[in-house]
Amino acid sequence: MRAQPLWPRTVHEWLPGLFASVPLGLVLLGTRGADSRWAALAASVAILLSIPWVVPATMLLAVLSAPVYMWLHSQGPAPAVLDWLGGVVLTAAVMGCHLNAALLFAWQRARRYRPTHGAEQIGLRDFLFRHGQHK
Repeated sequence: MRAQPLWPRTVHEWLPGLFASVPLGLVLLGTRGADSRWAALAASVAILLSIPWVVPATMLLAVLSAPVYMWLHSQGPAPAVLDWLGGVVLTAAVMGCHLNAALLFAWQRARRYRPTHGAEQIGLRDFLFRHGQHK
């Protein structure tokens, strides 16, 4: 039997990630005018939920948003660079959370359809015993 891929393959399989990323994005937007402790807590939770994808997503968004930030300078006063980068990191955290949630749903779906017995369920002890006899 062929193993199921663990990554979502269609747009339909990526949609369950919205169950995590949309509420997280709304919480982060809601903390814009809130006390700085709550805003920092929400940002920290967002970054923790998006590990390990927050760093690659930050790099991608920073590279893609740099021309937009430079263009804003030609149009008048641009936002401060630290505010801009903070927004990039929080947007990357929401993207990472979406990715983690979509992968979790895909892995759960693959586990549900995987057989519970057979060659795929051989344990580490059996594997080492079988392959250790050839030496």
